[in-house]
Amino acid sequence: MMEFTPDSYLDDPDSIADLEPADIVEIISRVRLLVEEEPLLIQNDTSPVHVVGDLHGNFEAAKFVVNAWGEDAQGLLIFLGDYVDRGDQQLETINFMLVLKLLYPEGVYLLRGNHETPQVNSYYGFSHVCGQTFGERAKRMYNEYNILFSYFSAAFLVSREIFLVHGGIPRGLPSLEYINTLEKGDLNAENDILGQMLWNDPTSKYREFVTNWKRGIHYAGVKMVIRGHEVFPAGYKYFFGDRLLSLFSSPGSRGSCEAKMARIDNGTVSLVDIAI
Repeated sequence: MMEFTPDSYLDDPDSIADLEPADIVEIISRVRLLVEEEPLLIQNDTSPVHVVGDLHGNFEAAKFVVNAWGEDAQGLLIFLGDYVDRGDQQLETINFMLVLKLLYPEGVYLLRGNHETPQVNSYYGFSHVCGQTFGERAKRMYNEYNILFSYFSAAFLVSREIFLVHGGIPRGLPSLEYINTLEKGDLNAENDILGQMLWNDPTSKYREFVTNWKRGIHYAGVKMVIRGHEVFPAGYKYFFGDRLLSLFSSPGSRGSCEAKMARIDNGTVSLVDIAI
C-alpha cells in the first residue's frame, strides 16, 4: 500500500474513487481524532464563511463548492450534513469531505445530518453502496463510517448571531450552552435535543416552531438560522422574513431542483449558485 497523502486528492479529486479500504480506515481514524475534540456546538467568529446544504452523494457539487471556497481556502467551509444516501457517488463524496477535514482541520467543519445515522442510511442507499464496494469488508466499513458520523458536531454558531444546523431549533432547549453538555457518540441520535437538531422542519408545525424560535433562541442573541434537510425547487427558501434560510446543495435531486450555497461575510448572507 502506498503512503496516504491527503493533498494529492485536492489536486485530483476524482482519484478519491481509487482509495483502498485500508486508506479509508486510516482517513476515518485520523478524522475521528479531530472531530472528537470539537464540541457539539462549535463557535467561531471567522469571516467569510461558506455554508453548504445537503449533498447526498453528488460528488460534482462537492467539487464545485470546494472550488467556490477558493484556492487560498480563506475563511471557513461548513457543511450542514447529509453527505450520503440517494446519490450516485456517495463514497466519493464523503471521502472527499474527510480528506478536506484532514487538510484544513480548522477551516472545514462537517456537521451531522439525519442521514449520518444507521437508522436512516441503512435504508436509503449507503449500506447498499458499502456492500457493493467493500464485499466481505462491507459491514466493518459501514460501521466505521457510522461511528465516525456519531462524533460530528451538530451545530455551528457564526459570530454569536447565525446558527447553522442540519434540521432545526430544538424544542425545550434551555440555552445554547446546554448543547455542549450532550455527549458525542450517540449512534442513532437518540437524545431528544440532538435528534431535533438533525430532524426538525420549520414547516411541520408552524406555530410551535415560531413559539420555540422566540422562547428558545432569540433570547440568546441569535439573529438567523441557516439549515439544510429539505429540497426546494430554487435550492433555497426563506422563512419568517429573512430570519431562517433553508439550503439544498445537490442540483437535480428529486427532479430538476436548483442548488445553492451561502456565503456569510461580516454578518451579511448572500446566495451562490451551484452550477455543474
